[in-house]
Amino acid sequence: MPKFKLSKKAKADLKSIALYTEREWGRDQRNHYILQFDQCFHLLGENPSLGQACDEISPGYRHYPQGSHIIFYRLATEGIVEIIRILHKRMLPEGHLL
Repeated sequence: MPKFKLSKKAKADLKSIALYTEREWGRDQRNHYILQFDQCFHLLGENPSLGQACDEISPGYRHYPQGSHIIFYRLATEGIVEIIRILHKRMLPEGHLL
């Protein structure tokens, strides 16, 4: 069983990323990129302290890079990693996380 869960906003982010990637680079690239995200989610679920703390955004938040994006997450109840948002690296997180 996965040790992570995606918030509603993270699910919407991932869907948007998938649609954009398919439109720009095709279905195979979309599948490859989404698989990389899934592998990264599992990695963070097993190693929650892997990402860098970003308490200045919100206490307990961490971030971890994945391709052209940054995964924002926190350790939620019962040791489950909650993926909060998946933002492009050029986006200002404060405007999307607060």
